[in-house]
Formats: sequence, structure tokens, C-alpha cells
Amino acid sequence: MDLLRHLTFFVAVAEERHFGRAAARLGMTQPPLSQGLRRLEARLGTPLFDRGPGGVSPTAAGRDLLPRARALIEDAAALGRAAARHAEAARVLRLGVVADLGPAATARLAVRAAAATALRVAPTVATTVALVDAVSDGTVDVAVVAHPTVLESARAGPVVALPTEVLLSAGHPAAAGPGPVVLRTLRGTAPATAPRAHAPAAHDLLLDTLDARGCPAGPADAASPAEALALVATGAAFLLTADPGLAGDGVVRRPVAGEPVPYRVRVVHRDGVPDGLVGALADALREGA
Repeated sequence: MDLLRHLTFFVAVAEERHFGRAAARLGMTQPPLSQGLRRLEARLGTPLFDRGPGGVSPTAAGRDLLPRARALIEDAAALGRAAARHAEAARVLRLGVVADLGPAATARLAVRAAAATALRVAPTVATTVALVDAVSDGTVDVAVVAHPTVLESARAGPVVALPTEVLLSAGHPAAAGPGPVVLRTLRGTAPATAPRAHAPAAHDLLLDTLDARGCPAGPADAASPAEALALVATGAAFLLTADPGLAGDGVVRRPVAGEPVPYRVRVVHRDGVPDGLVGALADALREGA
């Protein structure tokens, strides 16, 4: 017998105190309701109702078992809801993108991930350290993060070098003219960078590269691209960015003279991501570059 179904019969009759009203509430006729209750009583080995011309009322056993029956029905419903949430989660791909790439790149990566997997994509924009942690603990499936970085238990995918340009205040001496900017002419101006805690290894590599190019400087921390852009606009810093859409009033964009200073990113992922996804994301990054 279907125990849960018959328990719903029991609860409905106990609450309505009438077979006809209970049957109407359950959307069924009275005979199968009565038969189902008798099967339940036979299985439990005790009568649940006293039946008389004035209606029905629970027996002492029925009154004792009624709260337990309600709890079982609610637990079964909660189990079904939890299973549905897990089934829905299995149809969602959780994608992480480092904030430095900007909204256009995030959208392009989400579209490519959806095409590669036929899943609904739930994007998250965060720091490299936060995304690596999320992939390692399984709360994000795949992410694009700054390279180099410590991967914890995340699996390493391809590294892609993205071209960067320099953003300067329009009033900065190096911003004059349309040509490329020689990095050593920015000496004395701080580079706007995300705080070191966001991506320690990539942060250190950038400062070492600038030092080697004749532009040593203490960085100006900017927790987001918007904060970095504000520092640039006020002349407090310059910014090397791989986001072609990052722009603002009083800010000019220039190529970098000589050897480029690429912004390297890496695709990282957990075990079991859909086949072809990692390569599709790397291809999307290369195409955007």
C-alpha cells in the first residue's frame, strides 16, 4: 500500500470529521477513501476512528497517531522540495569571472558556456582568491582567474594572455599625442591595482614587470575597476587594463610602447565539468583578445 497516500486520507478525515467532506477535499469519491482507511487501520493494527451516524471521531490511538502522521507527510514534502532543488542545481552551471575582465567579457564567457553545455549559466564576479576557493570547495564549477595564482584543489586549465592598454588622466604629461606610452615616462605615478590579497602572485608579477620596465612605484589599491578608473580620472594613478570597455570622463586610452605587458588569465575548474567547456572558455578569451 501507499503509506503516505493513506496517511493523507487519515489526516483529512480526522480534520474534517466527515468522510464526504474529506473526500471532496482530496478530490476523490468516498468509497476509495473509506477502503484506504480500512487498509491503513489493518496495517497499523488498530482502529483510527469511531464511526457513527453523527460522523466520525478519532479513537485514542487515532488522536495519538495524528501528529505523527502530519509530521511524516510534511517530512515527505520537504524531501521532495529538497530533491527538486538538487535537480535544479544540476541543470545550472556556476561560472566565476575575475572582476578585472569587465562586464562585456563576463557576458561573452557566460554565452559561450551556455552554448557549450546547454545549461543555464549563473555567473559570479569576484576576486581571484575568492573564485579559486569557490572552485576548490565546489560552490563554483569553472572560473576565469588571474594568473599566476595558487590553485588549491582546483584543476588547472589553459593560460591565455590578454593584451592591455594604459589608461591615463587626460592631464597627465604622458597622455599627450596619440602614440604609444613608454612605461618609464610614468615613473612617479602609482599603478592602480587590486589589493594584493585579491591575487597575490599576479599582483607581485605586475609590480616586478613595471620595475623591470623602468617604472617602479608603490601601487594605489583599488577594490574594483570603477575605483581604479576614479583614481585614473583624478590623476592619482595609471591603469593597465585588459577591459576594452573601461572608460570615463577625463581618461584617455593609449597602447603601451615596446614589449606589451599582458594580463594573463587561467581557466580553473572542479572535477566533472562538462566536456569541452574549458576549451570553449579559453577560445572565447582568445577571440575577445
